[in-house]
Amino acid sequence: SVVHAGHISLSVQVLVPAGSHVRVDLELQAQPVELDPLDVVGEASAQNVNPATGEPEPMPVLEVQALDLTPGVGHPGLLDAIQALPGNDPADATDMLYMRGSTTDLKLVLLDGAPVYTPFHVAGLMRSFEPAVLGSAELHVGGAPARYDGGLTHILDLETRRPRRDRIRASGSLDLLAATSSLEGPLGSRGGYVASARSLHDLGATALRGQRPYGYQDVLLSMEFEPTNGHLLRGTGFWNSEAVLLDFAHAPDDASWSNRAASVKYSGAVGAGTLELMAAGSGYNASLPLQPTAPADDPTPDALLATAATDRLRMVGEFAWGAPEARLRLGMSHERIDATFAARALGGGSSTSTRTQTTSTGAYVDATRPLGPGLSLRAGLRADAFSPGGFRVAPRVALMWGFDPNALITIAVGRYHQPTRTPDVEVERTLAEVVEQGLPASALLPVATADHVVVSLDQTLGTSVRLSLQGFWKRYEGLEAARDKTIRSSGIDLQLRSMGTRAAVWLGYGLSWFWSTEDLSGYSSDFAGRHLLSAGLSGALGGPLRGEIRVAYGAGLPYTSIPFGGAVGASDDLTSNPEGREPARQRSQDSPLVTGLDEEFLRIDVEVHALLRPRWGDRNWSVRPYLRILNALDRRDALFYTFQSWRSDELKPLAERPLLPVLGVAFSF
Repeated sequence: SVVHAGHISLSVQVLVPAGSHVRVDLELQAQPVELDPLDVVGEASAQNVNPATGEPEPMPVLEVQALDLTPGVGHPGLLDAIQALPGNDPADATDMLYMRGSTTDLKLVLLDGAPVYTPFHVAGLMRSFEPAVLGSAELHVGGAPARYDGGLTHILDLETRRPRRDRIRASGSLDLLAATSSLEGPLGSRGGYVASARSLHDLGATALRGQRPYGYQDVLLSMEFEPTNGHLLRGTGFWNSEAVLLDFAHAPDDASWSNRAASVKYSGAVGAGTLELMAAGSGYNASLPLQPTAPADDPTPDALLATAATDRLRMVGEFAWGAPEARLRLGMSHERIDATFAARALGGGSSTSTRTQTTSTGAYVDATRPLGPGLSLRAGLRADAFSPGGFRVAPRVALMWGFDPNALITIAVGRYHQPTRTPDVEVERTLAEVVEQGLPASALLPVATADHVVVSLDQTLGTSVRLSLQGFWKRYEGLEAARDKTIRSSGIDLQLRSMGTRAAVWLGYGLSWFWSTEDLSGYSSDFAGRHLLSAGLSGALGGPLRGEIRVAYGAGLPYTSIPFGGAVGASDDLTSNPEGREPARQRSQDSPLVTGLDEEFLRIDVEVHALLRPRWGDRNWSVRPYLRILNALDRRDALFYTFQSWRSDELKPLAERPLLPVLGVAFSF
């Protein structure tokens, strides 16, 4: 008898005469063996790992967005609180603190589902986000699926990397400016964690000849647990804090702002579909000391402290079923935003506060269907009830054509609604109007609308080059500071990345322009443009030496302004003006906030490091001593600027560092 797996067994009888040899060839008939179904689940590795060094590389989408999404404490709610104090004139545009970048009010930035207002630090002294813990960064300049509830300008969805569970891994760095660390490992047999912590420090103050005028810290922890196969529970917590030294004589020294965010997400198979449940909370706090100036020979008035707090709760439930190419999603969401703005005299005098709240409850459906070879359609509808704001409907459609196995063209249109904390300077130049007019408390959280039309191309060139190109047109309505209630914008976004064994190249570029039917904020033109560029090149120099160069360029990048003057004595209260005249106001056109919008900056950073791979304590280590030159040029030579018209008609830098050498060492095992 002959038995072989996958074949019908065969039995034959062979008679062999004594003293002879007989050869028998047998052919077995195939019979496939039916096996039980086998599910294969793959975990995507970090997409930004350099194959030569094993170190994470920057994501172009993050590098260019870090220029645009820098945080700002300049908030009209702060302005309103200050103006409400007795004896304080409306702040004008002549005595202010300015910082590069814009606030994030009209964007939606999610970290594992939790909204974060200011995820990136402003200084550029270390990477915008710890690359060792980041798994993906998905940017939607338009055409986002219906599950996203907001994002008037665009949506940036950040996901932490799933932890590797085979062993404990650690990495970190220490130099004259900053210290970073990250850790990941298993939690039992069915769980894992990823954690990171970063901070600027003063250990190099002596070598760098002066104390730093800026502080930053952040902590991130992400954990996951699989109770059974096909079910996953994830939790993420994030906190960061920033401060800039103002060095007032009779007020707190620091202006500070911070974020906190936490989320819990469950996903699992339920019947023929997948259920996802997510609950997230986040908060943003800002504190701004204000030192009023006094007339000659008068005592210095009490300092003021303005504070702002925004708390946000977000819950989402979704059920999806079907193959990836024919997927149907049904979901519901609920969100609540609480905002508080306050100001008080530090000497125990008057105080004021403003509170506001908005809630929204929504439902959505999103379906993907193939229309033909390489052609598919995604259509969705979202309906939200805002309080205040009423009922809003947001249809979204995307047509995707894979005309080549390595290329995809997408045409998408859609509508988006979102409560806006302020009329954001990203939808250009409204901040100067806020400085001039302020906002009533009832307008602190208006619901605004945006319509998007986006055409995009995603293509893989060769084996290592990834190209993404997007062109967009957008229209915004419901912004309180726009006189005609409508602002339009158009532009392109480009991301390019190539990771090879010898070199890595990345590039991110964004060009956009804004216009309106009426002039905004005292501008001589109703048209404004801006463009941002972030690029880098790293590669081998010879032996263990490697080099890296980074370039950041921007033109038309607006400042965020923070008023800290304009307070006068109680005798000048507006209500007691004997002649009933409006107090004189500096027009916003006289502020460098207006003229400075078109100025450009250029920053070039260079790094040389050696890559060593010793073996210590039964572990393979990667040690990277480095020399980094932070070369800040043009308008990027300072983190913050002040403008005081009685001193100068130009912005004055608070912290200037045109050339900054940094020695340090990084390690991982």
